Amino acid sequence: MNSYRSRRCGKYSLGGAVQTYHYDVRISDVDVCEYLRDNEDGIVSQLDEAVREHRFVKWYATMDTAFYRTTSDGEIQHTTGRFRAQPAVTSDSSELSADDMIDEFQHAIEAFIVDYVLDFNVTLTPFRPVHTNATTHRSKTCVVNVQNRNDELCFLYSILAHIHRVESERNPSRVCHYLAELVTTGLKFPLPVSDVAKFERLNEDIAVNVVT
Repeated sequence: MNSYRSRRCGKYSLGGAVQTYHYDVRISDVDVCEYLRDNEDGIVSQLDEAVREHRFVKWYATMDTAFYRTTSDGEIQHTTGRFRAQPAVTSDSSELSADDMIDEFQHAIEAFIVDYVLDFNVTLTPFRPVHTNATTHRSKTCVVNVQNRNDELCFLYSILAHIHRVESERNPSRVCHYLAELVTTGLKFPLPVSDVAKFERLNEDIAVNVVT
């Protein structure tokens, strides 16, 4: 595996929780397999950094290519296209293999002949599993979306409604007296998605699954 060529692309959303990394492309990058193997170290490094910070990461790769194919009339058809790998969740970047990405991208572009690689990006976001440490609040239902117009603590009310099984009217007054159970030191509300990990670190018996 060769040294990698990447830079943070400056594409962020959801308060910085979703990040996209761009990998430099050269005019000589005409082989998809070789390009992915050349950048395997960089992809693993960036996923490893994200896993150390968030524990679980959901990610996917996209590749833009220029390619051509011969039509049924014998004409050469040139075009460009974007291919996206299936999103995956990882907690161990060592599980990543360039061969897995190669198989997926080759399957997507097998009907075409690649001229060269135009662009390659990896997008990642923290992922919150349903389960966590010894004490876990789980059920087959989703967290209740508590209706609240009095303050900015909807996130906390929803967590407490799940823990204390509020079943009717979704009224924050039914759980507000439990607020002292949650540690919120240094957090601001409404809570941005990028601070969910901080909330989990403060409340180690609670896990929040962020769906993006």
